[in-house]
Amino acid sequence: MPIVPLPDASERCGAKARNLGLLLRAGFRVPAGFVIPDPLGDPGWERAIEAGLHRLGPGPFAVRSSALAEDGAESSFAGQLATTLGVTTTAEVIEAVHRSAASCSSPEAVAYAARTDREAPASAGVIVQVMVQPATAGVMFTRHPVTGAEQVVIEAARGLGEAVVAGTVTPEAYLVDGVHVQVARHRGGQLLTTAQALALAALGRDVESLFGCPQDIEWAIAGDDIWVLQARPITTAPSAALPVRAMPGEMLLTGVAASPGTAAGPARIIGSLDDFARFRPGDVLVCRTTSPAWTPLLARACAVVTETGGMLAHAAIVAREFGIPAVLAAAGAMTTLTEGRRVRVDGTHGQVGTAGRM
Repeated sequence: MPIVPLPDASERCGAKARNLGLLLRAGFRVPAGFVIPDPLGDPGWERAIEAGLHRLGPGPFAVRSSALAEDGAESSFAGQLATTLGVTTTAEVIEAVHRSAASCSSPEAVAYAARTDREAPASAGVIVQVMVQPATAGVMFTRHPVTGAEQVVIEAARGLGEAVVAGTVTPEAYLVDGVHVQVARHRGGQLLTTAQALALAALGRDVESLFGCPQDIEWAIAGDDIWVLQARPITTAPSAALPVRAMPGEMLLTGVAASPGTAAGPARIIGSLDDFARFRPGDVLVCRTTSPAWTPLLARACAVVTETGGMLAHAAIVAREFGIPAVLAAAGAMTTLTEGRRVRVDGTHGQVGTAGRM
């Protein structure tokens, strides 16, 4: 069968689709959609796509990969395979499906697989869903990814949550511990009410209960409804709270503690793909934000510092899986940190400072 309704998605449709199917069958609010389990191996899906889209309505649609290797308990491939948002026509959807399916062999997916000692996906199923048009969206983890505390961490931005996962904005952040909500970071206004933060946390715990392990969940709020766009296991989580300690040397920057640990190396200021040739193994990657195309650099970096982003962005997830410290949302990093200067990055406490020569 070239097209599978999302509620019927099974293991052969890839982990992302399988999880969404489980959520739908359990009664969670998930946007309607279908899965093409093997676009590269079954060309028959192109003949069925128009009827599938007609059943979903006028769109717009989101087209996302669902490879067997994605969204696993030990490796997420977070952001490494192609997603296309806002497509409306049959031709656009077909093109986007081909793009997602073919992205298994992209340089970033191959670099991620090599760095995590995994096999790059041979093929990917592809999900087509109706897009929610939210007022607010983002990501939540049902455990704190840096400290390991049993808190629900929520990051939010206006509109689509793509900017949160991509790290192109520094989102608002909320910590929910029982019935207590702490606004950990805001940007001039509070996007979520206390009631909404508590409702999201309760939803996250319900999803965690369904799957039996801490979850990384993409969500969206439209009107009074909370939608689940994705749920997968958290791939890394410390088992205990980390001690607070001061960084030796001169403090240069502070930001979001996004991936724990410390490392020192020469700062390499990377502004675009044209700068990639200057990057060497063991450098500290310093940039405004990262995109999946930058995964080959992350795979060689000893640490990463960005000017935007949050601890739940794809760059932070990948840094934690690679085991390298990350400090995100360090304002002015590309100008404060000079090219080649040796710096020390403390991703446990969100600090960047000077480092002596080895």
